[in-house]
Amino acid sequence: MVTARDVSDLLDERPDLEPAIDAVLEPEGPWTFDDVDVDSGALGELVSRGIVTKTDDGYVVADHAATRRALAGEVSEQTVEPVRDLDVSLPSLPNPRVLAALAGALAVVFALRITTFPAVFQEEVVLTANDPYFYRYWVERMLTDPETTLTTVPGGIAKGEPLLVATLWFVSSLLGGSTGVTGQVFAWYPVVSALVTGVLVYRLTVEVTDDRRVGIAAVVFMGTVAGHGLRTSLGFADHHAFDYVWLLLTALGATVVVRDAIDAQPLASVRTLAATAAVAVGVAGQTLAWDAGPLLVVPLGILVAADAIAAVYTDRDPLRSGGPLVAASALAAGVVWVAHSSFGWHTTLVAVSPVLLTIGGLGVVLAGTLARRVELPAAGVAGVTLVGAIAGAFAFSRLAPEQWARVTRSFDTRLVRTDAIAETTGLFGESGGWLLLVGLLLFIGVPYLLWATYHLREDDRWLVPVVYTWYFLALAVVQVRFVGQLGPFLAVFGGLAFVHLAERVDVARPPTPFGGDPVRDIGTPDRQTVFAVAALFVLLGAFGAAQVPLKNAQLVHSQEQYETASWMSDHAAEHDLEYPQSYVFSFWPDNRHYNYFVNGESRSYGYARTNYASFVASTDPAGWYDRLGDRAGYVVVTPDTVGNESQLGTRLYREHGSRANGTAGVARYRLQYVSDDETYKVFTLVPGAVLRGTATPNATVTVETTVEVEGARFAYTRQTTANANGAYTVRVAHPGTYSVGNGNVTVNESAVRTGSTVRVNAST
Repeated sequence: MVTARDVSDLLDERPDLEPAIDAVLEPEGPWTFDDVDVDSGALGELVSRGIVTKTDDGYVVADHAATRRALAGEVSEQTVEPVRDLDVSLPSLPNPRVLAALAGALAVVFALRITTFPAVFQEEVVLTANDPYFYRYWVERMLTDPETTLTTVPGGIAKGEPLLVATLWFVSSLLGGSTGVTGQVFAWYPVVSALVTGVLVYRLTVEVTDDRRVGIAAVVFMGTVAGHGLRTSLGFADHHAFDYVWLLLTALGATVVVRDAIDAQPLASVRTLAATAAVAVGVAGQTLAWDAGPLLVVPLGILVAADAIAAVYTDRDPLRSGGPLVAASALAAGVVWVAHSSFGWHTTLVAVSPVLLTIGGLGVVLAGTLARRVELPAAGVAGVTLVGAIAGAFAFSRLAPEQWARVTRSFDTRLVRTDAIAETTGLFGESGGWLLLVGLLLFIGVPYLLWATYHLREDDRWLVPVVYTWYFLALAVVQVRFVGQLGPFLAVFGGLAFVHLAERVDVARPPTPFGGDPVRDIGTPDRQTVFAVAALFVLLGAFGAAQVPLKNAQLVHSQEQYETASWMSDHAAEHDLEYPQSYVFSFWPDNRHYNYFVNGESRSYGYARTNYASFVASTDPAGWYDRLGDRAGYVVVTPDTVGNESQLGTRLYREHGSRANGTAGVARYRLQYVSDDETYKVFTLVPGAVLRGTATPNATVTVETTVEVEGARFAYTRQTTANANGAYTVRVAHPGTYSVGNGNVTVNESAVRTGSTVRVNAST
């Protein structure tokens, strides 16, 4: 039944409908469209809101009295509390327009995440980047072992990302466990993560702002963060996408707990208990998902401290919000310890991190509760908290020196390290890098982050997004990999900025945090409003949205690269090459990709990362052949390996190992394949046949043959000098008929593969 409040809310949203409501109140009984002076659009809106209903006899006003009271302004001041439950199922959404808008926002996220589709779905599922093949290796290995259980997660992953690998293994096995199924699971899981994260961002934003428009805008802006988009793009099956779900689940649960405390909701309410459980699941999942997961749990500890200070400042009980958060940490600590002790997951240091969080959180909450009772000011609580944190760190370093040493070592080697890996550079380390990874969201979101931080004194509902955004902004400044965690939280402020700016240009009502009424429904905008909102998004979000597919494209393996890997795979199978004779030596960012398809050993790229750059820059091909002879079967070179003319990378890629421009050819590197676009060239390591003959003493001897391989035809030339007796030897990497002086000599395949000597006749 429609109420006066419903009609009043509609008029607040659409004051232009007041004449239409007056018109439909005039008829005493049922009426038709032609009986009233109302256009079809206005009538449709009134019907959709339930103010007018259609019967067999015509249209009628659902409740004349309630509608007239609304027009007269006689509406009770008591308002319906906005829906703030954790349920994100369809019944919790107030009307189809909100559902459609949220679906549209998620569609934007989805569309920006699947731009890699053609590169991922080739003849096989070709994952993007390098690291996803590490997890694919372990999952497929587990699937081939029928004895695999959670307790038998391989040691190589049990101390790294056990929950991620166990989850992917479990889902893949449920769906059949074939290589094709596993590839599909790996390809789509990041996209699913992005959509789930989007829903959690929406719920968190609405929980804080009471404005569904801001929530929907936040989801769209999250979709435009390239630093988040590339890590949740189709095929990028790294651990990051898995982390985001646990992180946002924790933040959403904490937001509900804090909000319920502010609103003085019963501590044992279903809503608060569900939120507490969400925090517990989130913390446990985050810790078990990644060996650096405790780093993502730190903001929860900061939040507990900030909440205690805010509670004392606003004179509310710190135990009301801090208690559930500490209880959730304790539950998570129990789950993590069971997984550690029963399954062997993670090191002791990682396993005890939720315990440390619980102890620290309990101390802060008790300190805040005591401070409130003795009327200690909030500044005093902040001081006590800081001293307690320093004392706790000192005590930990003394009581567990080995674990403390691991903490400091991990900080140095993982957080503040500087190396050639792009994700370890700082957000502002490259000119304009922040703009490409975050877009204008950083520019428009940070001012509203500052506003929310300042207004925490008046409205501490903002505690969770403020704490988490500042924390991950600080981490992103150190390493850009954390832009993925920053994006969803900064998007909350981006959504608020968007709706606020829309209000400033008269295309929206004020957002709730800026004095507007709680927005639970979304009206149907007219064409002018649609165009204005779209233009505003183009201005603020289009640049970031354009960067997402561009960044995603940098991760893909092209069709030519995949075909190169396929050729090596076929060649290895044809010649019965087993690992490591089939190992592919390449630039390290592509190394796992090649080795997955060629020999299945994509566990590590360490050898390539350590040696490949030195290899292509070397001027000693024979020395590197000796080093690689028992370690690799294939060498891949690309235009990136070209340096000066004497370097091995240049001699292989540009000259195909042949003598050219006064630079000697190479004898043990045999070009076998060139991709259609000539970007990828594959060499095999061979002993090479030795041509032995005689010529004029001290004469220069040149041998040459024409080589045809898949994708290339070229002249292969070697040159040597006869000794004082006229004897010479020269090693060649290709079979074929060589011209030597005025004659020819034939080198067969066997001679090249075994390093045999081929005699050059004196007449030749």
